[in-house]
Formats: sequence, structure tokens, C-alpha cells
Amino acid sequence: MTQKDYQKAYKKVYKEKNKIITFPLSNIFYDELYKRSVYYDVAINSYAKSIVTNFLNSGTPKSLSKEKTAFIKEYMQISRGIATNINQIAYKTNIGDTIDINILINSLRHYEDEFKKFISKV
Repeated sequence: MTQKDYQKAYKKVYKEKNKIITFPLSNIFYDELYKRSVYYDVAINSYAKSIVTNFLNSGTPKSLSKEKTAFIKEYMQISRGIATNINQIAYKTNIGDTIDINILINSLRHYEDEFKKFISKV
């Protein structure tokens, strides 16, 4: 096998096993990354790779868990329901319609109950 064939085969296997990522980094963060890489006497890319792999291996991602995402969605759904009710009341008032006070009170009780259930999950 020639040197050229060896390099070609090596690159093919490398590309199958690894992915290269790039992303912009503000100058402030880049400078800090550079200083730390100099301190540890490693190339900046090697240091960045070390940070990412250590973070991923720690098992503590900063993104939201499914439970927290569902929790936030439920909160937003309840809040939107209240906002929609308020908008409907304001609209009816502005066009001169009368508002049935019993419907309003029952609606507010319903949302109060929803919030009580929601808060009890916390």
C-alpha cells in the first residue's frame, strides 16, 4: 500500500467515526478559551474538545428535561386560557355587550382550580 492510499483509507475511516463541528464564539469567550488552553499547554481545539466531551460525559446537560418542558407548556396553556378570557371580557365591554357575571365567576374559579392543581405539582 502506498503512502497516498494509506492516507486516503485513514481519512475515510476517520470521517466515518468522527464529525467535525464549527460554531462562532464571541471574542471574549475565545480569549478566555485561548488563555486556558495556554495555561494547560494544549492546542485551543484540543482544549475545546476536552471541555465539550467532559460536559457530555458528566450527564448534566443545561437543556430542559422533558418533565420541565411539559411543566412549562402546561403553565403556558393555563396562562393563555386566562389571557383569552380577559381579552374576551375586554372586547365585550368595549363593544357595549353585557357580561354574565355567573359565567365570569365560574370561568375564574375554573382557572383558579387549574392553577391550584398546577402549583401542587411543584
